[in-house]
This record gives sequence, C-alpha cells and structure tokens, in this order.
Amino acid sequence: MSLTTLVTFVEVFKVNSNNNKSTIHRLQNGKRDPSKTTKQNANTITFKGKKFHYLPFVYQGTTLNRSGDNIESNLVMANHPLSMAKAQTAVANKYFVEVNVCIMSNDNIDNLKNILTSDTWLAASLSYDPDVVEILLSSSIDAVGNNIPSLVLTTEAVGKLPVSSDIQNR
Repeated sequence: MSLTTLVTFVEVFKVNSNNNKSTIHRLQNGKRDPSKTTKQNANTITFKGKKFHYLPFVYQGTTLNRSGDNIESNLVMANHPLSMAKAQTAVANKYFVEVNVCIMSNDNIDNLKNILTSDTWLAASLSYDPDVVEILLSSSIDAVGNNIPSLVLTTEAVGKLPVSSDIQNR
C-alpha cells in the first residue's frame, strides 16, 4: 500500500488600489503536533519561504456549473470561534484566497515534493450550522452579475500598451 501526504496551503489576502498584496492569514491543514504546543514552530510549515499556521479544514476542490459561467470551491472547517472569526472577516471584506494543494514527503511533512494545484479565489459567501463553517470560494469574475475585479491595465503592470485596436500579426 502506498501513502501520499497531501497538505493544503491557504493564503488569505487583500489587494489595494495600487495592486499591492497584503496577507491577512496563512493557514495549512497538515502539521499539528500537540506534544509541542509550547514551541513557536511546532504547528507551522514553511511554504514558498513563508510560515503557514495550522487550522483544521477541508478544501473541496473545484466545481463547474453546467453552463460554465462560474467556478466554485469550498473551504469547510469545524464551527469554532477561531474559524468562524476568520471566515466572517474573509467574506465581509471580500478577501482573495490562494489555495495550493501539495504532495509532501511521507518521511518529513515539511519537505515539499510537488504542487498539484494552485488556484486563486474570492471569498464569496459563508454558511454554517452547529458543527460546520463553510466558505464558498468563487472565481473572481462573476458572469451572472457581470462583475469583474477592478483592475486596470497600466504600463507599469504590463509594459507598453497599443494605442490602437488595429493590431495584426504578419
């Protein structure tokens, strides 16, 4: 029997009007060592040079509706004051959520082997019951409401822009 260690890394962030990213939370669901709760790094994994703290959650992948106009995913957590507070803040402020699902080394959970998926979502809505808090993650473009993120193409962001729509490749 083969064992594959999967860890999901979630970075919750906002983007200001100057397109500067500001991280709110960095969470992971793979490493919790209750015997070392007093140590600073006992419940963290370093991913892409940043520390991600433990919070138990399940990432429920990507679903596409039949018309293909919107893509959704879910983060499911136990209903606890800590998870509820993080979820409410993310949805109320319409934070972005970057999710990386990774294969880690079976011998040492701190060693990354491969990144399986990397997606960026918008924290769209929240539902809960006495046991579970669920954050609906949606693609940042909403085809039904015709809303797109308020980003503008600028020379600083993408380089020189054409001044005409008459562009041909010859």
